[in-house]
Amino acid sequence: MKIEQIKQARSNRKTRYARPFSNFFESSEQCLAAGNLLLEGSLDAKIVSLIERSVIISTVTAIEVYYRDILDFIFKYCDPVFFKSHLKNLYPDKFDIYDLIDIHVHSVHPLEIVSAAQSFQNVKRINEVFSKLMGGKDLWTSISNLKLRLKDQPETETSFSGDGYKSLDRIFNLRHELVHDPARHSFYSADIHKDLEASISIVFGSDVILSQLIEENKDPELLN
Repeated sequence: MKIEQIKQARSNRKTRYARPFSNFFESSEQCLAAGNLLLEGSLDAKIVSLIERSVIISTVTAIEVYYRDILDFIFKYCDPVFFKSHLKNLYPDKFDIYDLIDIHVHSVHPLEIVSAAQSFQNVKRINEVFSKLMGGKDLWTSISNLKLRLKDQPETETSFSGDGYKSLDRIFNLRHELVHDPARHSFYSADIHKDLEASISIVFGSDVILSQLIEENKDPELLN
């Protein structure tokens, strides 16, 4: 258990927007804009390789941060009865007496430990964590069934790709390759840009569903 890392994460959260998707949207818009510049060929050749890597790595970082922040939101705003039964699955480790002393000395909330222990670096883990909280409903399937439109404007209806999570998986895999086994050549393409757009769309769909989940299971103490 890394107490200092948990305290730093707490401090970092205070610098971000209160709503998880607001942080993600700001970062993802920057990455999409940079991706468009790459496709247009309007960047200095000396920095193309840097921007290519940055677009993918920054997008994946923003995605990881979003899912961790929305999990924190669930812990903060939902009735503890709603998520209590899932905590042992999310954090199966046990504390010894020294851990408990550290937790007390540094005023760390146990739910901060659960959140900090989650790794959202692949689509399987994201789906496992949030599908549990959704009562066993598959997150990716729920997003594929989602349809959105503005009130009284049926022409604005938007649906989500049933296999959009596969784009997200490819972006995660590309990020892993870039960090651990990069090749020395230009790689950013129209197909990768489409995967980037689809990945951002998946996070948007996640936010719609998980925000509704929070609203439906809000802690009654917060309603008083």
